[in-house]
Amino acid sequence: VKLFVRMGVSKVRITGGEPLVRKNAMWLFEEIGHLPGLQECLLTTNGSQLDKHSMALKAAGVNRINISLDSLDEDRFRKITRVGELPKVLSGIEHAIQAGFSNIKLNTVLMRGINDDEAVDLVNFAIQKHIDISFIEEMPLGEVNHDRESSCISNNETLAHLKSKFSLTPSTHKTGGPARYWQVNGHQTKIGFTSPHSHNFCESCNRVRITPTGVLRTCLY
Repeated sequence: VKLFVRMGVSKVRITGGEPLVRKNAMWLFEEIGHLPGLQECLLTTNGSQLDKHSMALKAAGVNRINISLDSLDEDRFRKITRVGELPKVLSGIEHAIQAGFSNIKLNTVLMRGINDDEAVDLVNFAIQKHIDISFIEEMPLGEVNHDRESSCISNNETLAHLKSKFSLTPSTHKTGGPARYWQVNGHQTKIGFTSPHSHNFCESCNRVRITPTGVLRTCLY
């Protein structure tokens, strides 16, 4: 990371799996968070450890937190995540807000017949918490217990549905990634759409990835 920052990289995202369960994870954030020349240190997390680490992450120099949240129903959440505990994640979101993080975003993957009926509820939750939310089209990565071809929902469909429930205005807001944002009129919340299938963004991709074992990957696929 030090080498990349010296070469001009200004934003670093620590993601996983779940980075906060790794041994000495906070050491990594402390080492990276205050590197000269780094403009942003971002954490993507499942939220399960934020009740313990939010204050320390803030002190380490983390600027933004993305939290995966695919359901507000406890049983459904556990089924989707296999082991997740929704109350723990909701508590983690509260701790992150209380720690003073102003750039918190939920990441949601909608799956047809699984959680697609929760889009409006999840947006309302984000509005209530004064945070943002992004809908990410399901990507064909890893093993799942459902048929992705039949479960994948395009963000065009999600946007059309949300437009029927909320007053939305296109936003010029950018976070350095491929998400396109809409402002929920009258509220602080912005809704982002990351669409690797319906709006392929390979031509503008500006990311490289380093695995924990030091392998450099130029594409998530």
